[in-house]
Amino acid sequence: MNEVENALQTKLDAFKENLSNEFASKESLENELKALKEENSKLTKESTEFKEKTNKEINTLIEQVKQMKDHQVDYSTVKTVTELVDKWLTDNFDTLKKNYDAKAGILTLEGIDKAVGNMTSANITLPTALPAGLVAERQGVPNVALRRPTILDHVNTFRTNQKTLTYVEAIAGEGDFAVVAEGAAKPQLDIDFAERFVQPTKFAGWVKVTDELIEDYPRMRDVIVNYLLEKHNLFKEAQVLSYIDTNAVTYVVTTNALSGAVLMPNIMDVVAALQSQILASPNYTDESDFLGDTVLMNRGDFYRLFGSAKDAMGRPLYDNGYQLGTTFQYNGYTFIALPKVTAGTIYLYDSTKIDVTSYIPYHVEIGWVNDDFIKNQFVILGESRGHIYIKEHDKRAFVKGSIATILTDITVPEPAPEE
Repeated sequence: MNEVENALQTKLDAFKENLSNEFASKESLENELKALKEENSKLTKESTEFKEKTNKEINTLIEQVKQMKDHQVDYSTVKTVTELVDKWLTDNFDTLKKNYDAKAGILTLEGIDKAVGNMTSANITLPTALPAGLVAERQGVPNVALRRPTILDHVNTFRTNQKTLTYVEAIAGEGDFAVVAEGAAKPQLDIDFAERFVQPTKFAGWVKVTDELIEDYPRMRDVIVNYLLEKHNLFKEAQVLSYIDTNAVTYVVTTNALSGAVLMPNIMDVVAALQSQILASPNYTDESDFLGDTVLMNRGDFYRLFGSAKDAMGRPLYDNGYQLGTTFQYNGYTFIALPKVTAGTIYLYDSTKIDVTSYIPYHVEIGWVNDDFIKNQFVILGESRGHIYIKEHDKRAFVKGSIATILTDITVPEPAPEE
């Protein structure tokens, strides 16, 4: 096959491909075949065999095209609404005249689409009920608004790779120095040691969801993951508060240095009484002093004893540099108002003496339970492991008590009535 034959064969193959195009114009196909047939007729004698074969193929295609319906629209046959109305009036003039003279009769105008009117809200057709979750599907789901934990900012926090934490406490033993006479025996002293250990605690929770929930609603996976994280942190804070409550020493009445010694006591006197108990209860003689620096109170007590406290002239007793529900610095103490603190209870502790570790940091896992996989359900689980502990000798730096009980205990008693 020479170059001329190759060129013609290529055009013929291209025509066959275009023939399958449903939008191809019948007229253009016929013109293209006519050009191919003319080009084929000009081939030389050397191409006689190819020429005869190609001519038969072209004739077959011509017959095939003749059987086709033209998909191109002849817009010259399309009538406008005005033309249709004019024709209808002309065709039906006599009938219309008779109906008019008789003052009766009906004649229908057919073939005309409905007239276009002004668009109003009445054009809107509403479904009987919107699909469930349509608004969430369009707008996404916001994060659950949870408060931020505050106690975790007022404890020691650190990472560890040890499951079991160990520590040693030294304890002053028996004996002490003394003044001795010449030649007399000197007193003996000793020190005791105590080995202690702490085991980790796991904090965990999970949510089961379907594939559709995650796929249909924007950011739903992030919302769930964030919710689990924030709930985890709040639960961890609650565990720290519970641990402090369990290990704090309860205020002892009548034995405090301020018992019966304060005239018109206020909340700062209550804190001073708790501090006095910490200083007055060493584990052994000459132990170094512990000083509480953090106070935990219920929000209602916080407002009642700080926000609304006034002096004898009705002026605020404390400055207003605080906001209810947040932390507040006063006289070297950090006051924290928490909803989980029992109303009427107050805590004072040394924030350097409680440790909160992260043994297995918080993480999220996704998996299936039983036959969840074939139900397109899965679990999003958040968890962590860590330690919450106060060394045994440091527990005296944590005290608690009833605000009302302490106020009563430290108030100067009224003098006995004269006889």
